[in-house]
Amino acid sequence: MKVYSISKWAFYGISLLILILPVSRQWKLLVAGEKSTGTVIAYNRLLHENRNGDVTIEYASEIHFQVEGKSVKAYGPMNLEYTPGRTLNVMYDPEDPSNNCLLTFSSLYLNNYSVLPLILLTLWGAFYLSFNNYSKRKK
Repeated sequence: MKVYSISKWAFYGISLLILILPVSRQWKLLVAGEKSTGTVIAYNRLLHENRNGDVTIEYASEIHFQVEGKSVKAYGPMNLEYTPGRTLNVMYDPEDPSNNCLLTFSSLYLNNYSVLPLILLTLWGAFYLSFNNYSKRKK
């Protein structure tokens, strides 16, 4: 009978890859983008249209940062208020500064996409525990 097992290091490595999935969505900006410092201006109400065409009201912090002397607007995570006047690092695409992301944990991880890594991590943990429950039999 063949006994399967997954090493502890393989478990940790794959768990780490699952945990960095939300950050990997912004990999182009993180690798090739330019860095700027933005300032939180206000916590504003935004109208957000979903795929069904329904409009919902959400709130987000408005952040302004400078690109070649021009002020560019960015928004933080929905329904998370940053203190006005706070400075944050922003990565942006030099060709299109409206394509940007904030360099904060909450901006990278507090979004709808973060549910997927949690589900994958749960499934991976269950898979790991089920395969490593077997003990080797002596022949």
